[in-house]
Amino acid sequence: MPCPYYFGIVSGRDTDKFAATGLTPVKSDLVDAPYVKEFPLVLECKLLHAFELGLHTQFVGEIADVKADEEVLGESGYPDIEKAKPIVYTPMARTYHGIGKYLGLGFSVGRKI
Repeated sequence: MPCPYYFGIVSGRDTDKFAATGLTPVKSDLVDAPYVKEFPLVLECKLLHAFELGLHTQFVGEIADVKADEEVLGESGYPDIEKAKPIVYTPMARTYHGIGKYLGLGFSVGRKI
């Protein structure tokens, strides 16, 4: 997890993140930002809005493309959350967590009550 974390907290204005991590930048055909070749799942986003919130800026984007390695795809050809093993950040606690096991099918679990 150190590399995804590093890419999220260090500004590219001051540091060459690719040189610091040894990862490979790939030029996007759709957006004005490189993506990381070694990351198994990439969401390329177009910026729609930027809101200044005190000392922070909140960015709202639109997913322009999804790039996924074969090993994170399910039988349907779409990314499989259990194979991708995403990391979730909890801002208030400042902690990272992995995704747990499958719990049930969306919009059907509550119908059993």
